[in-house]
Amino acid sequence: MASWTLVGLWAPSGVPLFVRHTGHGKPPPYALIGSLNGVHVFGESHGVTLCTTRTQNASLTWKTYHDSIRLVLVRGSETTGDSSDSSLLDLMFASLVLLLGLDTVTSSTNIERLKRDIRPCFPLLDELLFRAVGGENHQGFSHLTGCAECVIPPEHHALQMSLRAIVAFLAMNEIEKFAESADSTYACVMMEGQVVSGTRNFWTLSHTELVLLPLLVTSNTFTVARDLPIYLPNKSPNVPFRMLVVQLTSHVSVVTLCGPTPSLADMIRSATSFWAPFYQVLEALSSLLPWNIAPALLTQLDNSVIGLLLVNYDHKRCVGCLHLSEDSRSRSLCVNKKSAALQSVYRSIIGPLLQPPAMPPEDFPTGLHPDHLPLESYVSTDSYKVYVLQSSPFHLLVLFPPALPIHIARQVSKRTLAIFTKGKTPRL
Repeated sequence: MASWTLVGLWAPSGVPLFVRHTGHGKPPPYALIGSLNGVHVFGESHGVTLCTTRTQNASLTWKTYHDSIRLVLVRGSETTGDSSDSSLLDLMFASLVLLLGLDTVTSSTNIERLKRDIRPCFPLLDELLFRAVGGENHQGFSHLTGCAECVIPPEHHALQMSLRAIVAFLAMNEIEKFAESADSTYACVMMEGQVVSGTRNFWTLSHTELVLLPLLVTSNTFTVARDLPIYLPNKSPNVPFRMLVVQLTSHVSVVTLCGPTPSLADMIRSATSFWAPFYQVLEALSSLLPWNIAPALLTQLDNSVIGLLLVNYDHKRCVGCLHLSEDSRSRSLCVNKKSAALQSVYRSIIGPLLQPPAMPPEDFPTGLHPDHLPLESYVSTDSYKVYVLQSSPFHLLVLFPPALPIHIARQVSKRTLAIFTKGKTPRL
């Protein structure tokens, strides 16, 4: 496993705020980071910004936020930096804002107090590092795609109507003189950190917020319920919401963003009362694990598919399936290696070659005719093949055994995309 380290510095003085490390070995000594930070400060004084640098054993990516917080992402010698590192740093900073608020993070006058304030952010920062390095039990793609990790359940529309009903239910009961300004329109049903269904306003949250909120739920341990003050980094960076998490079954929770009311105890009673008739439906959702897609879709996939990642940029959703065709053809690729393979291909293909449909290809050569922009690509190694398709607003990455001919991989990938996108309403 590769080695990744995140270092937080107070930009005006270079004082270290925290160090988070995952993977083998030890984090780089602060003397090295301090020396490179001096180079960064020297460059800034001459109008030059240090974005990336390399040592003999590491690759470093730098980014400064609001002239206050400087984050440094250090990759070990087994990896090299790429453009996704900058996006990951943006998520790291947004994680600080999510739990502390923008003013606290950027306007602190007491560095020692800021160090203490940041400590509750460590589980979320560690979760992002674990996912970036591909650690065991931390597979996921939301930090790369900028989209919420989802499952594709059966009877999706019935669940959607139920979720809208719970928000209406909370508004009607006016718990503890429930003011109109406290009405919640942001709620979702979540299973193992993946969104099953969300209200309409929930999906209007920014890409960053949709990525971080599920990760925050999974990185914080709780029993039956949790009441956590949070700041939405884009929508409300200085005025907090309350994130109320109520566990409905062993795998399924309902998450609601609200104001001062209702209380957590009232929310538990309301959620328990409302979801009781749907208990069997919620329990049945566990049958989607670990595949993350409905059985009816699973049976339609070709046996040669051993993993896939589907992204819908318009709907801000993605689904990853890493437990497909676990037989003799894929024994050489465990779930961790499948995740690492899809992440590696996504980093190397999406952005440098295939632009996400939601992002205009501004960095493409100006002489390249729009009709000739690439729509397909593939990567072939001794361990696997990955075929990549772009069909606005989707990206599909399909993982195959290495021996499968590439023309067969192309045909299977096209059929796989059709399975998920056929009909008037896409399944994702």
